[in-house]
Amino acid sequence: LFIGVMLKRRGLWLAVLITLWVSSNAQDGDKEEETTFDLLQVSNINRKTIGAKVFRGPDPAMPAYRFIRFDHIPPCKPEKLKKILKLIRQNEGFILSATLRQDRQSRGTILALEGPGISERQFEIISNGRANTLDLIYWVDGFQNVISLEDVDLADSQWKNLTVQITGENYNLYVGCDLIDSFILEEPFYEQLKAESSRLYVAKGSTRENHFRGLLQNIQLIFDTSIEDVLRKKGCQRSQSTEVNTINESTEILHLSPAVTTEYVGEKPEKAEFCDRSCEELGSMFTELTGLRIVVNNLADNLQKVSEENQIMWELIGPNKTLKNQPVCWQDGRVFADNESWIVDSCTKCICQDSKIVCNQITCPAVSCADPAFVEGECCPVCSHSDDSEEGWSPWSDWTKCSVTCGSGTQMRGRSCDVTRSACTGPHIQTRMCSFKKCDHRIRQDGGWSHWSPWSSCSVTCGVGNITRIRLCNSPIPQMGGKNCVGNGRETEKCEKVPCPVNGQWGPWSPWSACTVTCGGGIRERSRLCNSPEPQYGGKPCVGDTKQHDMCNKKDCPIDGCLSNPCFPGAECNSYPDGSWSCGACPAGYLGNGTVCEDLDECIAVSDVCFKVNQVHRCVNTNPGFHCLPCPPRYKGSQPYGVGLEVAKTEKQVCEPENPCKDKTHSCHKSAECIYLGHFSDPMYKCECRTGYAGDGRICGEDSDLDGWPNNNLVCAANATYHCVK
Repeated sequence: LFIGVMLKRRGLWLAVLITLWVSSNAQDGDKEEETTFDLLQVSNINRKTIGAKVFRGPDPAMPAYRFIRFDHIPPCKPEKLKKILKLIRQNEGFILSATLRQDRQSRGTILALEGPGISERQFEIISNGRANTLDLIYWVDGFQNVISLEDVDLADSQWKNLTVQITGENYNLYVGCDLIDSFILEEPFYEQLKAESSRLYVAKGSTRENHFRGLLQNIQLIFDTSIEDVLRKKGCQRSQSTEVNTINESTEILHLSPAVTTEYVGEKPEKAEFCDRSCEELGSMFTELTGLRIVVNNLADNLQKVSEENQIMWELIGPNKTLKNQPVCWQDGRVFADNESWIVDSCTKCICQDSKIVCNQITCPAVSCADPAFVEGECCPVCSHSDDSEEGWSPWSDWTKCSVTCGSGTQMRGRSCDVTRSACTGPHIQTRMCSFKKCDHRIRQDGGWSHWSPWSSCSVTCGVGNITRIRLCNSPIPQMGGKNCVGNGRETEKCEKVPCPVNGQWGPWSPWSACTVTCGGGIRERSRLCNSPEPQYGGKPCVGDTKQHDMCNKKDCPIDGCLSNPCFPGAECNSYPDGSWSCGACPAGYLGNGTVCEDLDECIAVSDVCFKVNQVHRCVNTNPGFHCLPCPPRYKGSQPYGVGLEVAKTEKQVCEPENPCKDKTHSCHKSAECIYLGHFSDPMYKCECRTGYAGDGRICGEDSDLDGWPNNNLVCAANATYHCVK
């Protein structure tokens, strides 16, 4: 009967636990729908995406993709990107979950945030199969930072379920349920991420060599969830106590045992077009039910333990017990009253004080022998004899420092004997136990760097790569709130190998040349050069032709009636399909019907085109055109010429009489006045010295007495052509 009652109670507890578990999962699901983003779905990547091929992955309900046209990969929706970056700042990072099968020895981008410029990137996560690393690359103030987790073994053409944690100062990688590598970030780069004019891409690298080569499935960004919960939902359970699984610098691989198959969470994508209720799905369902049974049994066992402990506590502090409202201590399943003491081991004594356990090392008295003995079960040493006398001995020296800094050690002191006074019976050295505090590796201590590891091999076999060395903050490990090591745990330097072979690539085609004919079918050609880039360092030359030919102007040539030049030279000839032709107007300077043209006499057509003297026309007609003779003597003006009536009407010759006095072309002295006599006079002007001057006008000198003679004799100019009198 008792067993039946216990089974009923156990069944009731199981039902309650299953209900709570389902309710908790439903609440978690609602939360995950708000804080978990399926990057393939929010980027509108589906079977209709150009260059995306659908395959079957480990999760039969979700499609896996291989991309072959990376220029057609769509970015994440802008409204989703803003929400994602907001959550990254609120959560001080993010957790990336993905299932992938990367091609062997390939290098590919898993996730990248591009912008605000076309070629700018804010951060990207790259699986580098050549170096066997997972690289986190981010840019701060224009400088690139690269952090690599090593020995990740992702690019081996095998399906891997990875979880990348970038939260706070942590950069951790889990593959399956194992912690592969971790790193302490020096700066929170995620605080500087910008959503404006930025684009979040899956699988698309900054260059063609960095595109992801392989299969991707279930790529998710997770927020407001601890890494333990994410791993637990993937079917991982901690196989050891919390202290054993504590992650620190000395941890190499954290093992978590799988209990159920991976449970993928997030916003539900569109239903994939696969066969429902397959054998694989049924097998997966049974496996999950088996794991669920294990989870429920563990919960029931834990609840039973808690119930037993609660029962013991109720018996101690219940209303009918004497210990109610009294301070007690609890250690190793035993209860001790206040001020009660007990021995933990032979050298440790504990006492209960106000519900707190205080333990101290037992202090041993001094011994008076050089070789004290330790009795089994006793903490303090004892001497085998006690018949010592102080006669002849000097005073004891001070005790030496304790031989240890924690735990149990020894101290010694000595004395000397005056043999002239006594034989000095007894020991000359005394030893006693000493203890400062119990040794505890979990005491607070600041971290210290280990020695640098040897430099790694170069990350590339040709060109410029990187070599890396690391050191761990484990000498000692920071504990109990101790300070972390200051500085970088990883150093990277450039390494240069032989130049990589550069295969030649064709440059753009030149424009097509002019066709060899205008009709009847001709040939045109274009060329290109192998210079984008040129083959270098043993690279392959370009494959293909340097020139390309094409037919052009294939239409039939029309019958050209103008081939016989029926029109006057200079007149336009128009040919018609029926072979007829017509001539345009005669060229300028000619009159006619276009077939026959005669010279136009502009001098007759425009009678005043040139200047006339005594009604004599000074226009000269040419074939074709005209020109005017120069202006006659004592006249000045233009000498127009041209072809046609329009030129003759607009460019008329104008000749004006010359006036040397007005034109300043006379030869009078600067102190003389030029007097114009007339156009037909000879000479046309005369020179007279002004008042106060005397001379012939061409030479003038000062005449102070106004007697008509200059003050000084004037010198005639040499070879003067005018009459000169001194």
